Amino acid sequence: MKRRSFLRSAGIAGATVSTLPTLINSFTVQALAGGDPRLHAMLEEQDRILVLIQLFGGNDGLNTVVPINNPQYYEGRPTIAIPKNKTLRIHDDLGWHPAMKGFRGLYDQGQLAIVQGVSYPNPDRSHFRGTDIWLTATDADVLGSTGWVGRYLQTLAPGYPTELPAHPLAIQIGTQTSLGLLGSSGTMGISFRDPEEFYRLVNGGGGSAEVPSSEQTDTPAGKEIAFMRNIAKSADVYAQVVKQASDKAGSSTADFPTSDLAGKLKVVSQLISGGLKTRVYLVSWAAASFDTHANQTLTTDPTLGIHANLLTELSEAVSAFMAEMQAKGHHERVAGMTFSEFGRRVAENGSTGTDHGTAAPLFVFGSQVNGGVYGANPNLQDLDAIGDMKMQHDYRDVYASVLLQWFGVPSTQAQQLLYKDFSTTAPSIFKALPTSVEDHQRTSQMFLTVAPNPAAHVVTVRANVAQGSNAVLKLSDMRGKVCGTAILDGWTGVGSIDVSHLSEATYIVTLEDGPRTTHTFVNVSR
Repeated sequence: MKRRSFLRSAGIAGATVSTLPTLINSFTVQALAGGDPRLHAMLEEQDRILVLIQLFGGNDGLNTVVPINNPQYYEGRPTIAIPKNKTLRIHDDLGWHPAMKGFRGLYDQGQLAIVQGVSYPNPDRSHFRGTDIWLTATDADVLGSTGWVGRYLQTLAPGYPTELPAHPLAIQIGTQTSLGLLGSSGTMGISFRDPEEFYRLVNGGGGSAEVPSSEQTDTPAGKEIAFMRNIAKSADVYAQVVKQASDKAGSSTADFPTSDLAGKLKVVSQLISGGLKTRVYLVSWAAASFDTHANQTLTTDPTLGIHANLLTELSEAVSAFMAEMQAKGHHERVAGMTFSEFGRRVAENGSTGTDHGTAAPLFVFGSQVNGGVYGANPNLQDLDAIGDMKMQHDYRDVYASVLLQWFGVPSTQAQQLLYKDFSTTAPSIFKALPTSVEDHQRTSQMFLTVAPNPAAHVVTVRANVAQGSNAVLKLSDMRGKVCGTAILDGWTGVGSIDVSHLSEATYIVTLEDGPRTTHTFVNVSR
């Protein structure tokens, strides 16, 4: 089909080039480790969704997840440190900022992971350069021209821009499209603040007529101009389907706060509930900056102030969003992740604030998340030459977890998308992948415990299987190579796998019980 004929048959109307979509009508997700067709089928049917929340400005991780027993923390922050007795306890050595009640609730339900010390080698303390590095998934000395999400989506849309789908693969709730969504052929998503506004904007821009014949030429430039003008009209397709999804969603059952971020996450929840088949959402919020150089806290009460207000908005908005996903039955399809370009300095400055730093915690949330703390408590004695915290996790370790464990990308492809192999250092953030949506209620209950995790010598699995069954345990690396097997005792539901001979990495634990198969992940660490 010719380009213009395709666009005409789709009934496309006029729009601006800024909303140009770069997607195709369907997608195929490779099975985890590139080999299991059952995982392939599950990923296609379950249609997993990732919600990215950008904390622009550099969030102060030490005042978000507080090292409550660390004297260097209180010595370095005599004015702004969060008192130990005001924190919301995580464990004996860590506490949430008291504004993080929503996150604390998700954490206590096992639905939120704290990844400690996230940064990258030779970190850049510039807002704009640091943000570009996080969005492009590159090293500090590499200038990336495409985003990590955009590159992933491009593997699902190799036909861009000649093939356009009914649904966008990515949506940014905001006024601009992020570098993170940029593929080699253009942006892989659309952006808008409100579905109704988007619909009115697009439908006020023209009709479905093609480029007039008087403006068509046989020159390469003329053909490209005609092509781009017709492609630009395709935004109308998305305006229609976005509005339909928003209208179909019905009223919210969760109590969303009246904040900018909560309003944007409410839009995301409506689109998901209304049946929009978008794979990635990117959300940030207006007039909110975590760049807290001055007046980060009140001098009279360090638990209040600018930073506390930001954390309250973040925590309450995410909590309401996940409550809505639970009520609408989409919680097992949705996972979210926060990211910020850097953390803050260990010591406060002279303006009741903190300056640009390096490593900070990152948060991943969702009912399919292995909740808990990943990494050690912040070491405030062993700092870098400038006096900032050292990296525990490369941010691309977490990206690799998303690609490998959530979206089921093969490790070889993930390596291409992230330019390096991070599969061996990716933490096991996400839970077992059931073989299909229909099997989920059964398979989600098969694994009772997989411990210890991380493991150094032996992994013990306790599972819910029928008495006398012949269930089998298999341990595989992220490339699909089987590294160990064991028989699960059909009477006790207990089995063990030796991991003492394996290198430090993330491995897949597979439980096969007749027709039922499920998977989870375990870290081997010495």
